[in-house]
Amino acid sequence: MRQQDPIIVSLTKEGLTIDCLFSYNRRSKEVQETIDQGIIDHWSGHYKITDDIKKAIMVFCEAKNMPPHDFDSHLQVHVHIRHVQREDISKRRTVRIYYKPSLFLPAHVASPFYRRLWGIFKTGQIESIGLNWSPKYPGYMVLPTQTPMRCLPHVAAHEAGHIFGLGDAYGAWYRFYEPARDTSGYMMRDNTQVREQEIAMLIRAHATGRMQYFPRIFRPSSVFKGLMRALTSPFKRISKKRNR
Repeated sequence: MRQQDPIIVSLTKEGLTIDCLFSYNRRSKEVQETIDQGIIDHWSGHYKITDDIKKAIMVFCEAKNMPPHDFDSHLQVHVHIRHVQREDISKRRTVRIYYKPSLFLPAHVASPFYRRLWGIFKTGQIESIGLNWSPKYPGYMVLPTQTPMRCLPHVAAHEAGHIFGLGDAYGAWYRFYEPARDTSGYMMRDNTQVREQEIAMLIRAHATGRMQYFPRIFRPSSVFKGLMRALTSPFKRISKKRNR
């Protein structure tokens, strides 16, 4: 475990702890509590011990040179969020969260420019062009100010999934416009609820130091439909504005 990492994941007989150190831009102060609570509420909880979680725990314990942990039927996950203090600055890196207007890009997590592009050669994943994730450098988060307040906790929780080391499950262009199979209702697909598979992926990410991705499927029909939506959606938005 690297005590200077912005996100520290630890496993004890009490369960899994995700310790986060965040810093916010000035505008974020008005929604800081909403963002924090959205992440805590969605990722904390009791998760059924599936075979996937069991295997992930074994990998984690091996990687950390820990004795294996046996849990009865559920794994308790705790998320703790702290904000950077003056005394923390030289001791531990932070995840920077920006709450600001965004004309073109939706909410996202990205790496600084000097870490981009070459991530694809490490992972083979198109998704890593913008986010070259590692526990040491999990990226920064951008939440647009135009996000409806009722949606902000869910959006923040989804973006936190990237900070924790998970890829997207929805039909984004870098997934060939095809969502991952059997992921309806997942946090990383539609911002709904964190599932056991996502907890297992988080554990593996911090055991291996590599971001975990949902399997991709290439379907020409999905690519065609996705490209058509991408081309026509700007005109539809303009048309809606004119008709108001």
